Amino acid sequence: MSKRVRICLNGKVVEAPEGATILEAAREEGIYIPTLCHSPLLRPLENCRLCVVQVMGERQYKAACSTPVAEGMEIVTDSEELRRTRKLLLELLLDTHYGDCVAPCTVACPANVDIQGYLALIRRGEYLEAVRLIKEKIPMPAVIGRVCPHPCEAACRRHLVDEAVNINPCKRFAADYEIRSGRRVLPEVPGNSGHYVAVIGGGPAGLSAAYYLRCLGHGVTIYEEREKLGGMLRYGIPEYRLPKVILDWEIEGILSLGVGVRTGVRWGKDFTLDDLHRDGHEVVFLAIGAWAARKLGVVGEDLKGVTEGVGFLERIAREGVIETVRGKRLAVIGGGNVAIDAARSALRMGAKEVSILYRRSRNEMPASHEEIEAAEKEGVNIQYLLAPTKISDGNGSRIKLECIRMELGKPDASGRRRPIPVEGSETTVEVDEIISAIGQYSEIPNPDSDIAMAELPVTRWNTIGGDPRSMHTGIKMVFVGGDLFRGPATVVAALADGRKAAYSIDRYFRSSRVEPEPLHFNISKGDLESIDREPFSVMKTISRETMPELGTKERIQGFQEVELGFGEDQARREAARCLVCGCSAAFDCRLRDLMNEFQVDWRDQPSKKIHYQRVAAVDVHPNITLDPNKCIRCERCNVACAEFQCSNAIVLKEYPRFNDRCVECGLCIDLCPTGALMERREGRAVERLQWTSVATHCIHCGCGCRIDLKVKGTKLVWISDGHEGPPNWASTCRRGRFDTYDRLWFGERLTSPMIRKKGRLKEVSWDEALAAVHEEFTRISGRHGPQSVAALASPSATSEALYLLQRWMRSAWKSNNMDFRGRRSLEQLWGLLEGYRNLGGKTLKLGDLARADGFFILGDDLETTAPIVATMVRRAARREVPVWLIGGGVGLQQYCRVTIEAPSPLWNALVWGIFQESAKDLELSESGLEGGAGNPPGLGAALRDLSDHVQEQLAAVGKGLRQCRSPVFLLCDSVMESEDRIQAAEACLKIATVAGRSGGGEEGGVLLLSRHINSAGALFTGLSPVRQTGFLPLSDDEGSRRCAEAWGIDSLTQKQGLEMDEFLKSKKTKALFVQNPGALTAEDSLQWKKKLKSIEFLVVQDTVPGVAMEVAQVVLPVAGFGEQQGSVFNLEQSFLQLGEAIPPAGQALADWEIMRRLLNMAGADVPGDPAGIRREICRVAPHLAERFS
Repeated sequence: MSKRVRICLNGKVVEAPEGATILEAAREEGIYIPTLCHSPLLRPLENCRLCVVQVMGERQYKAACSTPVAEGMEIVTDSEELRRTRKLLLELLLDTHYGDCVAPCTVACPANVDIQGYLALIRRGEYLEAVRLIKEKIPMPAVIGRVCPHPCEAACRRHLVDEAVNINPCKRFAADYEIRSGRRVLPEVPGNSGHYVAVIGGGPAGLSAAYYLRCLGHGVTIYEEREKLGGMLRYGIPEYRLPKVILDWEIEGILSLGVGVRTGVRWGKDFTLDDLHRDGHEVVFLAIGAWAARKLGVVGEDLKGVTEGVGFLERIAREGVIETVRGKRLAVIGGGNVAIDAARSALRMGAKEVSILYRRSRNEMPASHEEIEAAEKEGVNIQYLLAPTKISDGNGSRIKLECIRMELGKPDASGRRRPIPVEGSETTVEVDEIISAIGQYSEIPNPDSDIAMAELPVTRWNTIGGDPRSMHTGIKMVFVGGDLFRGPATVVAALADGRKAAYSIDRYFRSSRVEPEPLHFNISKGDLESIDREPFSVMKTISRETMPELGTKERIQGFQEVELGFGEDQARREAARCLVCGCSAAFDCRLRDLMNEFQVDWRDQPSKKIHYQRVAAVDVHPNITLDPNKCIRCERCNVACAEFQCSNAIVLKEYPRFNDRCVECGLCIDLCPTGALMERREGRAVERLQWTSVATHCIHCGCGCRIDLKVKGTKLVWISDGHEGPPNWASTCRRGRFDTYDRLWFGERLTSPMIRKKGRLKEVSWDEALAAVHEEFTRISGRHGPQSVAALASPSATSEALYLLQRWMRSAWKSNNMDFRGRRSLEQLWGLLEGYRNLGGKTLKLGDLARADGFFILGDDLETTAPIVATMVRRAARREVPVWLIGGGVGLQQYCRVTIEAPSPLWNALVWGIFQESAKDLELSESGLEGGAGNPPGLGAALRDLSDHVQEQLAAVGKGLRQCRSPVFLLCDSVMESEDRIQAAEACLKIATVAGRSGGGEEGGVLLLSRHINSAGALFTGLSPVRQTGFLPLSDDEGSRRCAEAWGIDSLTQKQGLEMDEFLKSKKTKALFVQNPGALTAEDSLQWKKKLKSIEFLVVQDTVPGVAMEVAQVVLPVAGFGEQQGSVFNLEQSFLQLGEAIPPAGQALADWEIMRRLLNMAGADVPGDPAGIRREICRVAPHLAERFS
């Protein structure tokens, strides 16, 4: 046990390991110390200094990450002074951190919807996920997609290129897609919390509060005065803007979460707030809207024929067309959306003439510009700078409206220029009806109706005051929102109020305190006026998509919806115009987390920025984006690349740059605490990190690295290393991190089964495709015998699929004609390794490499065979561990003591020479490794032909190996490619045997590196022409008996099958099943196509199209990596389970499911899941049970 010392941490005496840092000791005790540049993978950097602590007796603060504990040390990790110091350090970091945390459109949105995120999802076809993201902030996207005034577009930086992104129609498209699909996007509602809330008012604020309260598990009942929910959405917005079928759909979704409703009840008349409390409601949310019309304040406004705008629209909503309007002349007074809606509705009901009188200019008109333009287009006459002064009876049934011209003076409190009457400009018009629409206010009960009103903060505008963040009124757990709080405002603001209130209410239930939703730290490059425009000047202009609409003549004939909505292509094109202004790491940013923690305010002044041309000059990496403006100079990337990955690919001067040594492991991305380094991938445009993380193992080489697939909906968003444990210890490589992503995102995929008919492949059902395979294999084997059918397997397929493939061949067709590329050499090497182990040798795990004191590498492809192992070797070389390389290759020479580049025929001589040098000091007769025993013919002559320099190198390697206690011998995949290389591997194993003895160590050994993830699994499951399941010979009667019993057949044929080269050349082979031919045909596609073309009936199972498909009779689409469950064995023969992160493309099936269905067609009973298949494997080969666990 390591020695421990006693220290005092924040007044508590604890023990810590001697040599541990203060940070490590604090974390062991569960004490939090903020860090930014620290990583457990790296040595202490001390660049951020955020981890400073106070050590008693020291004049200065000490960095906890680098200061070791000492006996009796007294440490304070948190105090007001320390917090001020840390806050100051964070503020200093902002001087060079230039960017946007979130996109300006999101900042401008009253509900702070992640606009950049949902546009990215729409862009890539993830429409339901876009809806899910929108509903995180607003529960009614189909409604808001029709009525939102979209202030987000005013802030859109696309203005600096051409026109703003047409955001709202994109949102509407996604929401309409949800409705058309019938797949309602709803959250999972947790169990009932036991708390109950009364919501007074069934408009947008009330509905929003109810939705989010139910999302949090609280009971909700809505109390609504009218007979239906919706508020102004139902009774104030006409059908041509918001069809009520859309509104009903959204309301039904909210109510489906378990929201209670009582309609036809009025606050102050049918119940009071005290009544609600007595009924069990602990909290009340007030959201009654603003229904009372403001008076014009002119003589005659109470005459017959003068109607309130809100009442006019509500009457239409209830009764439909008002026939009395037909043929009449109407004047609408006001400039808001109610005035516009009333005027446009009057036209649709047959009014002869409709005029809007507004006392300011068009620029000051509060109605949305789109609505103003639509009204004018439809024939509404808008008269600006005209205000009513008196209303009186006119001729007959007409009304005389006296008005005066206005001019604009200085801005008033609203920010709009104040209208001033122009003397002598009076005018009079006669109309049939006047609609007054100058504003509304809330009708609040007086204290006589509800005594609680005496305590509520009623303002002079007849609103109820409250905190704008928590929505709490400050009285008796009463919250407020919507128009009752704001006065008449937008729907989106009301929806936001409801969500904010729900959050605060939830916090009250959980902590007995009213706490608003926390403010998130944001920095910004500036608004449209202050931002540097030069970067936008080089961007390509793209036309803004326009909303399809009904023709003018058609639209005014009724209340049919005017805006028809974007089509799918339009929506995706428009979403693609997004400039992705917000940082894609904003919700995974350690710097931002700390800014929030210490409540750092972003000073309203731009940080120092690096000119965009200099940024472009260094942002050239094909897979990693580099934004030096976001770099805070923590050096994690630089140190990790130099000391952990050992590539030295990052040069850090003013800011980081990549050189040509980068191996694209992505470690710098994982360690970057900001968004300075990111994947150059489409998925990262999604800001929100509320995605699913699925742990799995990479299958693109034999290492089987643990990685995490980050998934949003049905799409892979990004990939990170799994964890700081085996087999890869926080490292990945280009194939695992980037190739995986690209194959799932950009590669052309096979999505449907196909059969060749009349010379062309046609898409068919799975039943038809598999029936064709079964029927043709039955016909061919029946006519030509078992030797006429064969299977070519993929060593990257799952163990379950490989097992079922060999079961299918042996049980259904009585054939052992099955193989996979490299199988023969691998079996030979396994045999050699068995002999090596019998002599006391050890086969290693990847974790053993860290203890090596010498590496002997045979082969020329370590970087491509096992990139993670190459990293471990480089890391060891930095510690002065000797490395000897036979075979050359790229990327490791600079780390090697000896590199002997030679063609493989010479490998044997070289390795035998090293063997003789290594064995000089040993009595070899005991081991059966006498110097001349087993030497290949011609070895002596080959050794004599070696140059003096090479001879010296061999002697140096032999001497070095004799000095090692734990030498590791790495046999690369290339040793399996020819017979002479196998002989060299045999000699290498002899060196490993004597090296372990000469050094006296027991930790050394051999590791066979295979570039295929599941070569071992293929052999274990019996995918071989000479061996059966369990790596047993075909002649093993007991193994054959267990197989026959489990498979329900009489017996297994023990006749040796043909190897791959044999059955491909044999004219007797008439039917062939091929797994993943793309991996085979990539190297010499024409030659492989020629080989496969001679097969009468070729079945291809693959993820992507390839040359084999061109000559196949049946093509079966198989799920790709990340799309199926199953298991594999990596190069150290560890059992690894694969996770299913996303659904397969199109109709593709898991590889084991395809084989299961084929066996079912042959009458076999097969387990229906990978776990069941593995249990069957263990019954057939009980000695594998430990391996499959």
